[in-house]
Amino acid sequence: MNAHTDAGDIARQIVGARLRQLRLQCNLTAAEAGKAIRASESKISRMETGQRGFRRDDLRDLFTLYGVVDPYQQEMLLSVAFGERKPGWWDSKELPLDTAVVMRLEQTSDLIRTYQPFVVPPLLQTPEYAAAVHRMSRYPDPAPRVERNVEQLLRRQKVLAGDDRPVLWAVIEEPVLWRPIAGIDAHIRQLIALTASAQMKGISIQVNPMGSHFIPGYGPFTIFRSGHGRPQMIAMHGQRDEVAERSLREEHAVTFDRLSLAARDRGDTTALLMRICDRIHVMDDRSPLGKASGDPSQ
Repeated sequence: MNAHTDAGDIARQIVGARLRQLRLQCNLTAAEAGKAIRASESKISRMETGQRGFRRDDLRDLFTLYGVVDPYQQEMLLSVAFGERKPGWWDSKELPLDTAVVMRLEQTSDLIRTYQPFVVPPLLQTPEYAAAVHRMSRYPDPAPRVERNVEQLLRRQKVLAGDDRPVLWAVIEEPVLWRPIAGIDAHIRQLIALTASAQMKGISIQVNPMGSHFIPGYGPFTIFRSGHGRPQMIAMHGQRDEVAERSLREEHAVTFDRLSLAARDRGDTTALLMRICDRIHVMDDRSPLGKASGDPSQ
């Protein structure tokens, strides 16, 4: 079997596994799925196990049946199914489809601009901070799932160390830097790591101060530029990641420009992070300075 055939088999298996996952999420049997698209149960089974190729019309019918209406999610699967791109690790069925779309953008962009009002940007998180974020946003969650999430994040972060690494430009709200969601010690280690990142080539970090004259009226988002004449894409991060339409892409691009003007100069970031680290040390009740500051009688 030649390499081209091997690649085709892998692509069919990846898309087939995702189709099976989507069908099961809809509580449909293979027979029910086949009947809905005028196909046999055995055809659905062969598609899901990668034993046969795909027809575009069949896939579109299954997308409709399974509620996959987002064009970016559809393109994610179609591009692999018909050999338009090589599958990446983000195509695994272990990732929700909406998340996989954003991971693909993250791994294939040459410029990533992100705004984070609640937590340190994921690509700059330490493992212990990332675990705390996951537990905070998805409580309760079993430890193995938290560990898998952190492992996945570490894999994502490798994009910043590659030869073709993107430029990362992050604007963070200042309260994020004061909020020790992972505990004092872990938070200080996160700030130290962020300080090191701010000094790396290709990474720019700005902090929007608490007294800023501009605060957006919505949550975190990321703008991806992939080059090659393709339009910039916007992902809005909430309970589910959502890739935005053109009008929202333009709106968020303007918002990011305004944020970058309102935020502190990136050259001030390292000194600010060091001051916050020092202050958190002082406020830590376990330290003599913290006890003296918190209780004048000590």
